[in-house]
Amino acid sequence: MSTTILTDEAAQLAEIVADVVTTWELPVAGGLVSEAEHFHEQWKVAEELGWTTILDDVDCTSFEALAESAELIDAAAAATRALAHAGAALPVRQTLVARALAVQPTAPGRIVVSAHSFGVWDPIATVFVGADGTTEARAVQGSVDRDVAGRPLHRTDLPEDLGDRPDGVLAQFLLVQEIAGAASGAIEQARAYVSSRIQFGRPLIKLPAVAQELGRLQIAQLQLDEAIAEFARRLHTADPERIRFAATAARSLACDVASDVATQAHQLHGALGLTADATLRHRTLLLWADRDEGLHQRSWGGHTLPTREVDLWSLSEPEHAHRL
Repeated sequence: MSTTILTDEAAQLAEIVADVVTTWELPVAGGLVSEAEHFHEQWKVAEELGWTTILDDVDCTSFEALAESAELIDAAAAATRALAHAGAALPVRQTLVARALAVQPTAPGRIVVSAHSFGVWDPIATVFVGADGTTEARAVQGSVDRDVAGRPLHRTDLPEDLGDRPDGVLAQFLLVQEIAGAASGAIEQARAYVSSRIQFGRPLIKLPAVAQELGRLQIAQLQLDEAIAEFARRLHTADPERIRFAATAARSLACDVASDVATQAHQLHGALGLTADATLRHRTLLLWADRDEGLHQRSWGGHTLPTREVDLWSLSEPEHAHRL
């Protein structure tokens, strides 16, 4: 897994998460994740290793406060990205954001959600955190529905401006990290498959069209990584307009990359990509689900962008204070 856009400390955490997850048995792709045999066991491991509490001390009530917690946010991104790279669907990202938003301490081991979860994992969460940070304990509701990735889902309408707040931006940052992780995992898996699959006496990767397609997907991944890196750099500046612009740009690109990578990775695998043994679908279903998460009737800040070219140029100018 590429960790080049992470700080050294966050990259080390990503490697630890990857080492742990590599031995996990993934649920049947498309099946309800929360009812899988090893779900609760794996969630317990994530909690015991501290992956769900990284952002507990982060103040997400202002962009200035987020700027002071950049290293913790990097660590949360590393854990989120590594899990998605492995195709593991756990409510780590949603719990991280909800716990950061909560004004009261939440007991460890709980699945915690907020409005930023957009109903994902909501049916099995035992704590809900409101927009004002207040926590509400509740009983497990049961499986109302499921999204494409098989995560329990409760469909609900949420405010249009949710993504404009600092906590919403934090949620977006982890979401695009999850998409990038799943995309890199799918590309890596596709490359491994066409490198080992022998057809007409040579590996498929020796075919120019196959090699070209892999190269194109890798470029798309690099573009997304750079958009996320710019997003991360701007979190240090506490400039709300430039941060929101970076969030909107990264989310838009992530949606395009998710669709492209998921489709082409399956094309490169052929029918074998749909089999249980391939595990490709764990990444691609997560890509499709994350791509659509929270986007129903929402522009995610696109409607607030300026229309004058000079203003757009100012917002799109890269952040020069590179932090890596």
